[in-house]
Amino acid sequence: MKKTIYKSFIQEFLKFFFLSLFALTLIVWIMQAVNYLDFVSEDGHGFKVYFTYTILSLPKILSRLMMFVFFVSLFYSLHKMEEKNELIIYWINGIKKTSVKRFIISLSLIFLLFQLLFNTFITPKSQDTARSYLRDSNIDFFPSLIKEKKFIDIVSDLTIFVEKKYNDGSFENIFLKEYNNNSKYQIIFAKKGKIKTEKNNIYLELINGKIIDRVNDEEKIISFDSTIFNLSKYQTKTITQQKIQEVNSFFLFNCIKNLKENKSIEYLNINRAAHQLKCNNEITKTFYEELFKRIVYPFYIPLLGVIASLVLLDAKNTYNYSIKKIYLFLLGFAVIVFGEISVKYTGENLQSNLNFILVPLLLFLIVNIFFNIKSQKI
Repeated sequence: MKKTIYKSFIQEFLKFFFLSLFALTLIVWIMQAVNYLDFVSEDGHGFKVYFTYTILSLPKILSRLMMFVFFVSLFYSLHKMEEKNELIIYWINGIKKTSVKRFIISLSLIFLLFQLLFNTFITPKSQDTARSYLRDSNIDFFPSLIKEKKFIDIVSDLTIFVEKKYNDGSFENIFLKEYNNNSKYQIIFAKKGKIKTEKNNIYLELINGKIIDRVNDEEKIISFDSTIFNLSKYQTKTITQQKIQEVNSFFLFNCIKNLKENKSIEYLNINRAAHQLKCNNEITKTFYEELFKRIVYPFYIPLLGVIASLVLLDAKNTYNYSIKKIYLFLLGFAVIVFGEISVKYTGENLQSNLNFILVPLLLFLIVNIFFNIKSQKI
C-alpha cells in the first residue's frame, strides 16, 4: 500500500515538474531566440547557424531552472494534497510524517545527481559546442548585410561600401578596406562587383578597379580588369573566445588544484587552442566561482526538499495556515537567492567558501531537527 501511495505522489509531482520546466524553458528560450535575431540581421550569419546555436543553449536554461522548478513542484504537490485531504490517506495507513520527509529527501538526492550531471558535463559541453559551431561557421549573409551608400563593418578587419546595389547580387562603385595591423592595410576600388558562391564559400568578383597596398609609409598601386575577393575567411565580431561556462569541469578542477599547490600548469595549457581559456592566477577566482556553482550549489536541493516537507506539519484548518505556507515558500526562494549571490563571492577567501558550503548544511540540520521535534508533538 505504501508503494502505491508514494507512486501516486511521484506521478503528481513529476507531472507538474515537467510541465512547469517545459513552460519556463520555452519562455526563456523564446526570449533568447528573439535576442539572437539581432545577430542574424547584424552579424552576418544565416538563420540556420543561430537556430542551431539557440537549440544548443537549452541545457544551460534547463540547468538554471531545474532547482527552482523542483522546489516549486514539490511545494505545490504537497500543498495540493493537503488542500484535497489526500494526506489523510498517508496517516491512516500508518505512514509517519518523518517517513514522508525521508522519502522527499531521497527524491531530492536523485534530482541532485541530475543537477550535477547537467552542471558538470552536459551544459559545459553543449555551450562549448555552440561556441565552436558559431566560430567555425562561415558568414553566409553578406548580400543582405550590404546596403547602398552605407559603410558596413560588422566583420572583423573589413569595411565595405557600395554606391549601388541590385537585386541580382551585383554592385557598382565598390570600396573595400582590409586591416592587417596598424601599419598594414589594403584598399580596393572597383566599378562593378557581384557576390558568388562556390562549395560553401562566398566570393566577391570585382571588375575594373585598383588595389592599394600600404605597408608602413609605402604604398603600392595595382590596376586590374577582374579579381576575386574571398569573403569566407572573415569572422563576425561575435565573441568567439571561450567563456568560463564552456570550460571542461576537469580542466577547472585541475587548474585550481595545481595553482593552490604551486605546481606547474604548463602541461594544462600546452594543448589549449588560441580561443580557449588558459589556466593562470589572474582568473583563479572566476574558476573557483564556476566550480562551486557546478559542484557545490546543487547540494542546496536537499535543503529545499526538507523546507518543502514542512508543509506536512500543519493541517489546512490550523491557525494562520495560509500565512505559514507563504513564509515557507519565501524561505525556499530566499535559499535559492542566497546561493546565487553567495557563489559570486567564492574564491575570494576561505571564509566566503565556507559560508557557501556550511550555511545550507546547518540550515538542513536545523530544519530536520525542527521537523522531527514538531512531528512528535502533533
